[in-house]
Amino acid sequence: MLFYNQKTVTTNEKLNHVIKLFEEYQKIPNVPFLTKFTSKFIRHYLDNNSIKYTETPYSIIVNFKPENKEANNKRKIIFMAHLDHPGIVIKNKNVGILMGLNEPKELSTLIDKNPVSIVVYNPKGEFLGKARIKKFTSDNKQRVTIESDFNIPKNSFGQFDVPRFSEDNGKLYAYNADDGIMVNIMLGLVLRKPKVTFDTYFVFNKHEEVLQVSAWNLAKRNCLEISEKDLIINLECLKTESVDTDKYPAVNYEDGPVLQLSNKGCLFGYKNAGKNFAELLSIAMAEKYDLPIQIGLISDSCDSRPFSQFGITSNICTITIPNKYKHDGADDGDIRPEEIYKKDVECVIELLDKILTSDLDADVNKSTKSLSEEVKGSDDVTDKKLMKIKMIVNERLDTAYKNVVKREYFYPKNLFDHISDFALKSLSYISYLINKIR
Repeated sequence: MLFYNQKTVTTNEKLNHVIKLFEEYQKIPNVPFLTKFTSKFIRHYLDNNSIKYTETPYSIIVNFKPENKEANNKRKIIFMAHLDHPGIVIKNKNVGILMGLNEPKELSTLIDKNPVSIVVYNPKGEFLGKARIKKFTSDNKQRVTIESDFNIPKNSFGQFDVPRFSEDNGKLYAYNADDGIMVNIMLGLVLRKPKVTFDTYFVFNKHEEVLQVSAWNLAKRNCLEISEKDLIINLECLKTESVDTDKYPAVNYEDGPVLQLSNKGCLFGYKNAGKNFAELLSIAMAEKYDLPIQIGLISDSCDSRPFSQFGITSNICTITIPNKYKHDGADDGDIRPEEIYKKDVECVIELLDKILTSDLDADVNKSTKSLSEEVKGSDDVTDKKLMKIKMIVNERLDTAYKNVVKREYFYPKNLFDHISDFALKSLSYISYLINKIR
């Protein structure tokens, strides 16, 4: 039985299962560096379905091997989605830090005119009540002044007070579509225990909203032993702001998921010559099964960047469900639920199913030139100065927040926390200054 998108064969059952997971996911307290409850959500479903996984402070990783053992030695394919969403790590009833936003002046202006309501959960995940943001400094510290009628324990969660979830015939409205919808598309796929033709890894990254901390750690250490022949497909729910539409294809919010080939200042796989087979395979499967996707370069940020900066493989792309009000509209100073099309969700479910069972050698015409390959010829997309700046900052964060990531709370609770945080932050700034003058 066909559903929203008559060109796909996704059943009501698959889509409805993802929507049910997605709705449940909206109830979970979730801000950067406080991802223990979203991690628990993933573990709960994996454990209940007897699915083996590996967990680190940075990621939860599920691996499926192809039944054909010979195929095991050909290629890996890595799918990624992230578990965190912007919000406030609260220190007490008066102050906190709003993490995951890019210093939006529009939000600061909105709060100056009218305090913004937030919902507050304590460190145990219990709802405490509603408070207000009275002041927001739109600089790199992003501190907030809070007005509350009740005490708030250290390391509590503050989330924008928008409706958690609703739907109509065509759209889903939610607090956390970025990246909650892709997390649950990927989780739904994992729970079906798919037959795969690749050595397949599903990676639930815990920390993306803070300059892709998890992906940086994975890429820097190459924990999955990814080689040039392997494929990385990141899953996101972003704004689709096109790069140089006079030269490259324009994308929009209406015409389906976007096969995204860049971030701001970063062509994916820019350090590696040659074709992008993640791009070519995604396009081949979309064309073969008549799935409506857009292809283009967009200016946003995601977990594909760190793997590009370390030059691990040329085969990197991001599949994005367009999300005009990403970050609950906070980047634009207009607090509201995020909204996405059901037809886009359905399309991504079907596309991932087809990619997993594809045969790259048979399904992709090797003589086809990828858009990524064409851009590499002159690469006017990658800003190497910006990439160096991000590398320096990522290296600092990788050191500074090492213990924060491990302990799963942000503000120090005891003397050891204070000492280790001070030591790591001091070391991180020393390395930051050394890297900056190189």
